[in-house]
Amino acid sequence: MGVKKTFGKIIEIVDLSKTAKEIKVKLEEPINFIAGSFINIFLDIDGEKVRRAYSISSSDQEQNIISFSMRLIPKGRITSVFWNRNMLDERIEIMGPLGLNTAEKMNNKKIYLFAFGIGAGVVKSLANHFYNKDKTEDLMIMTGSRFEDEIIHKKYFDNLARTNKKVKVSHIVSRTQEGSLFKKGYVQDYVNDLSFDDSDVYVCGQKSACNDLIQKIREKKPVNCNFFIEGFN
Repeated sequence: MGVKKTFGKIIEIVDLSKTAKEIKVKLEEPINFIAGSFINIFLDIDGEKVRRAYSISSSDQEQNIISFSMRLIPKGRITSVFWNRNMLDERIEIMGPLGLNTAEKMNNKKIYLFAFGIGAGVVKSLANHFYNKDKTEDLMIMTGSRFEDEIIHKKYFDNLARTNKKVKVSHIVSRTQEGSLFKKGYVQDYVNDLSFDDSDVYVCGQKSACNDLIQKIREKKPVNCNFFIEGFN
């Protein structure tokens, strides 16, 4: 993949939760990304060009329009703009694709995709990629969230599971409501019965959550298991 700079027009903004949005951008020229990639976006804020990285959440089968998922950071300069100003039709500068943990490096027939919080954005792109890949025999998607209304891209993942038996989806919530049907706790609480032999494991989310999960999986001493980790603060 060659990294390039281009511009794009924001054509849609979707509220995923109170603290997360998905931004859809029509590019002036494609960046030819592979699922698992991220981009840098540049905004002029108070006379300064500010850059931030965001994972691509859209399908790599579409290269002219891309989406990226964004979580609200209370003191974040770019996220504050998106929460306080109407950004529809704005022209933004983009650089990409970037990233090392991309789909072409995952070649096992069994794929595990783990997402914590906004990490579900890039997992959405990867899930689409492997859903459409004939070689994939088993695709397990697990999301971890604090609250039920913070499960990012839930409908998308659930629909994949409904339409293909090779896909299995679980949503884990640490703070469930009374009478909730969701699994309660943390993602690492639900991996004991899973076999990670001959699999590729992708994990995206806060570093501490990623590390706890990877440690739990390593304790099972899986054979031919490859890890792809995107941890952020």
